[in-house]
Amino acid sequence: MREEYFNKFIIFLLLLLISFALFLQLSTQRSTEKLKQEEIRKAKQHVSNIAKLIQLRTQNKIEETLNQNAQLRTQLNEALHTFLTQQYQYIFVLKKKKQGRYEFLLDGSEDPEEYHSLFLPHSKQFDTVYKTGKMQVVQQQDEVKNLWLSLLYPIVTNHKTQALLVLDFSKAYGEKLSHFNSPLMFVTRLMQFFLLFSILLLVYLAYRYFKARKALIKDKLTSAYSKYYLTELFNKEDLNGYHAVLVDMDEFKEINKKYGFVFGDKVIVLFVQKMSKVLPDSAKIIRLSGTEFFVCIPKREGEIDSLASMLFETMKKQTYTYDDSEEITLSISMSAMSIPEDTISIHNIQRRLDEKLLEVKSKGKNDLGIIDTKNLEAIRYSNVDYIKEALEEERFLCLYQPICDTQSKEIVKYEALVRMIDKDDASKLISPFHFMDVIKGTSQYIKMSKLVFQYVFETLEKHPEIKVSVNVDLDDLNNKEMLNLIREYLKKHHKLAERLTFEILEEHEIKDYDKVQDIFKELKTYGSKIALDDFGSGFASYGYLIRLDIDILKIDGTLIKELQKNPLRAKEVLRSINELANTFGYEVIAEFVSHEDIYETVKELGIAYAQGYYLGEPQLLEKYIV
Repeated sequence: MREEYFNKFIIFLLLLLISFALFLQLSTQRSTEKLKQEEIRKAKQHVSNIAKLIQLRTQNKIEETLNQNAQLRTQLNEALHTFLTQQYQYIFVLKKKKQGRYEFLLDGSEDPEEYHSLFLPHSKQFDTVYKTGKMQVVQQQDEVKNLWLSLLYPIVTNHKTQALLVLDFSKAYGEKLSHFNSPLMFVTRLMQFFLLFSILLLVYLAYRYFKARKALIKDKLTSAYSKYYLTELFNKEDLNGYHAVLVDMDEFKEINKKYGFVFGDKVIVLFVQKMSKVLPDSAKIIRLSGTEFFVCIPKREGEIDSLASMLFETMKKQTYTYDDSEEITLSISMSAMSIPEDTISIHNIQRRLDEKLLEVKSKGKNDLGIIDTKNLEAIRYSNVDYIKEALEEERFLCLYQPICDTQSKEIVKYEALVRMIDKDDASKLISPFHFMDVIKGTSQYIKMSKLVFQYVFETLEKHPEIKVSVNVDLDDLNNKEMLNLIREYLKKHHKLAERLTFEILEEHEIKDYDKVQDIFKELKTYGSKIALDDFGSGFASYGYLIRLDIDILKIDGTLIKELQKNPLRAKEVLRSINELANTFGYEVIAEFVSHEDIYETVKELGIAYAQGYYLGEPQLLEKYIV
């Protein structure tokens, strides 16, 4: 999950939990209130029944009957007393006199008040209920009697209030109802506390994150952006909207060496400040390493040619004063390009700019190299996602270049060469130069190799009269997964293996000859042959001929090309290689035979086999087999 979405998800989750906690609190409060209202509803039903009982026993003449019948008063007091439970503290009946005072008519207490004794209400609502004849609930504040609520119920006859029935709820019961949901309220409060703590922690972490991020994406010395900002920028921005420039200060080590690191740092700071003034405000300067800077300029600011040229001309004229006396100028090397449409990865852009910058430096430095539109097309082919898609769609095939007998020019075998098919133009085939290094050492490379072996063995099975050689890097044979893949194909197609040659490529010097020799021996057990490719260049040396059991020696094309530049010396070298190979019993193939005169010389030297454009270009096999 991308960081921006993850942060939004965390915030959304916290808001969701806060909302849930508030909902839980409100629900709990409502539940508690609902319990209270349910108790009041029950109490109303009780007092209604009690009032009817009193009216029935007194025949709607309450005070008159009670005055005359003391025994009935006692009976009714006892009846009221039976209603006193855990929740009800007092229950009594009052009569309001003309003077506005209230007197007891009935009292259900354990020790009832005397008949007609005075009662002093603490609320004006007693008068309101008596006057209106409508029941009300009064919130009590009597701490002495420990009351919570009082239910005032008017006993009405012929639309006139005769008496007031009062039912008092105990404070203890009110607290019990309030605490009925207290465990849930406790959990809710804990959750709220946790969320509040989480929010504060999140705010603190966000503060620390932004401080750390600022320190991470800003270069401390120059205040330019750091290399970590590059990926972040293009995760948010559209790559296609920018030009890209790579700037490097040439031979800066000499400045540090001659004038010291303090002055060297000062030069770098001044260099960045000057670039900031020259470039548009919308441009972003990113320090990749010591003196190498990646500059992003929005395309709306102009064409890459003029912007890059203006930056180059300005910066190469920049002077730096040492000790207020000596003026110093520095040469700079630059590469630039306009990022093409449909570019997905900034790393491919960096790689192209690096290659161009290396080309500029190799030609003498202090120059600007701009990658033109034609070269930009290759960026698409080196994009990992593009290659991955091509592998998923199996947009790969093998071309075959013939290897011929130099005496008869007859084809003795073919070298299989992999090509990627362009997504938009199926007739366009892309050389491994553009994509091989990108996927080397990855699962995509294994997938591509599997396709190549599949095509090669299908070709051998379809055409039993031909032989094929296939390129295998020495590193591949040290890769367990790749070696198992080769073994699997050889076991499955062991009858075809004797017509297959493995051309061994190597980019590193062999360190474990015994291991390599064991692998070669295993491959040859199936009947396949081993060819040592590019002999005479790189790490391939005469030591290989002594310590490795091979079958074929392919002379590197750079030695063959020397036949045109230095024919006498080249002939002697090639003759000695051929003679040595014949001594060991190796077949010899000369590569890059591109012209007839080279072919004739190779033939004259007695080299048995040749390969090159003069004898045949890499093409579909059907072009050679009629």
